[in-house]
Amino acid sequence: MRWYLSHVSLTLFVCITLITLYSFMFPPEAGSPLQGLSYASILLLSPVGILLALVSKHRGELSRIRITAIVGHSMLLLFLFLYMTLGYLILGV
Repeated sequence: MRWYLSHVSLTLFVCITLITLYSFMFPPEAGSPLQGLSYASILLLSPVGILLALVSKHRGELSRIRITAIVGHSMLLLFLFLYMTLGYLILGV
């Protein structure tokens, strides 16, 4: 049963990525309740996805799905950090 957790983590990564891409392609209007959804989903769900991938059990050492989920969630957190710091400091976003 615990090997499903890596699949759940990868699915969570794909959903967060799609939400983030959608919010950049079609930005919500100012004051919309969906305005910070992508940032909140990265901030709240990426650590959960990393933990799910780390806790999952596989027969081998590390499966490709598990590695992809861990690296994907880590890249999303890195993107959020860089966007919030460099975007604010340099680009003035």
